[in-house]
Parts: sequence; structure tokens; C-alpha cells
Amino acid sequence: MSVPSPEPVSLGDAAYRQLRADIVSCRIIPGRRLTERSLAESTGFGISPIRDALTRLSHEGLVRTLPRKGYQVTPLTLKSVDDLFTLWRIVGPETVRLGVQDATAEQRRQIITAFSTAKPGSDEADEQAMRRVEAATAAFASLAAATDNDYLISVHDRLQNDITRVLALIMTEADTSMPDPSINGELIKLLERRDGDAAAARARDYIGDLHARVLRILTRWPSVVASEITSMRH
Repeated sequence: MSVPSPEPVSLGDAAYRQLRADIVSCRIIPGRRLTERSLAESTGFGISPIRDALTRLSHEGLVRTLPRKGYQVTPLTLKSVDDLFTLWRIVGPETVRLGVQDATAEQRRQIITAFSTAKPGSDEADEQAMRRVEAATAAFASLAAATDNDYLISVHDRLQNDITRVLALIMTEADTSMPDPSINGELIKLLERRDGDAAAARARDYIGDLHARVLRILTRWPSVVASEITSMRH
């Protein structure tokens, strides 16, 4: 019996996935100028797939067009980060509440697996910590999908792009570790009980605490004085 081959991915899709992953993980840092030609040379994709990818990333708010100059990875500022977490504290808890209540058995298994993967280990390297962030992002994305609300899913995805960027940027700095609270294990238990209200309340507290912690860290960075937040390693 033959195993069906996976669906082919177009060059535009492949270029989009690679560039999006590089931007969200801050391998391409906020504020960096980009051109189609330089990206084609560095990635090996042609100009057309790169142009398609940049168009999609622009629609998602991860890059912006600079007339006659190319593109720029959308910068992060202290105000934009503050606004981001303020909106997440409004949208996030309701996403969690509805997702916990409405998730199917299969979705619950996926969410629990992702949250379990996202639990911290001891003395983690940056790459391992980033994988935890990606696992947590996948868990919250599955909760959003479980709501079956297209508008809520769209808003959640846009927020998570930038939340992941902020956390990835912070984790590149040796002196700004982000110890995780016990929210993953707590949400697993609340998900198993389908207690959406309690899960939403826990998510609201978590987002509020993370919001305050992120702002405390970023206000110590020299780059904040220049309005745009960049890695201290660049």
C-alpha cells in the first residue's frame, strides 16, 4: 500500500513560511530594512516568490512598505508593546473561555499536548526556550480555533505574531530571562474540567503579570530611548 505524498508547497508559500518564521523569531530583527533582491540572494528564492511572501507579510502587519526604498520589518516601540498587551488582555481571556468550553475531544488532546511541551525545563538554551514559546503559541492558537469564530481567530493570530516577536526578542538577551508561571499546568486541568470561566480568569491574571514584566524589562534597554526596540546584540 503506497503512502500518499504530502501536498506540494508553492515557492511563494515556502518563501512566506521561511520569512515569517525568521521575523516572528526575531532572527530578522524589528526595524530591519529589506529588499526583494537582498532576500532573494540570502534565501535562494526568486524575486517573484519573495514578492508574494512580502505582500502576505504586509497584510499580516509583520512588514511595511517603504515607498521607493523596499520594505521594513515592522518596528516595535514601548507604546506598541504596551498597546499590544492591553488588547491581548481583552481578547485573550475570552478566547480561552470559549475555546475551553467548545473544544472537541481531539482539540483538547492537541491543546494539552502543546501546553505540556511548553512547560519549562532547567537551564534552557535560547533555542529550547523559543520552542517552548512556539508550543505555547500553538496551544493558544488551538484554543482560538476551537471557538470557531473567524473574527476572533483572525484577531488572535495577529496578536500572537507580535507577542511571539516580543518574547523572542527578550529571550535573546542573557540577562533578561523570563521564568514561566504555572499557567500551563493550570490551564490543562481547567481544560479537562471544561471550566471556561476559571480558565479565562487565570489567563487574564497571567497576561497582566506578563505585561508588567515585559515593560519592566524593556524600559531598561538603551534602544528604548531611540523609540524603536531592537536587540542589544545588534
